[in-house]
Amino acid sequence: MQAHYGVRWLNMWKINQTLPDGQDAGLVNAMNVWAEKLAGFENSPETFKRALECLPADPPTLPQFLDLCRHAYVAPKHQMLERTMTDEEYENGKRQINRIIADLKRSMDMNRKLEKGEHDGS
Repeated sequence: MQAHYGVRWLNMWKINQTLPDGQDAGLVNAMNVWAEKLAGFENSPETFKRALECLPADPPTLPQFLDLCRHAYVAPKHQMLERTMTDEEYENGKRQINRIIADLKRSMDMNRKLEKGEHDGS
């Protein structure tokens, strides 16, 4: 932003109070607040690129720049890990599903019998 707007950008945040390390307290505070507020876009660098391509003539405030980012938002691309199940894993999964289905059927049958007042003699 400073490269784009020059001293106009810096003057928006300066308060002319120098910290022990020589930095302006207002600039340091502004950097920290901006970093915190923009952190939600950290996984989408394309959003920043697009927002920076749409900068207004005058330096934006933080809320204005956040609005630019929201309008320029590009969802991050997630890399999918490809993994193919082995035949053994596939068969184990099918057996597990069949066991679950059988257990559910038994449970439902027992509930029906109990509702009808039937007993299995145990």
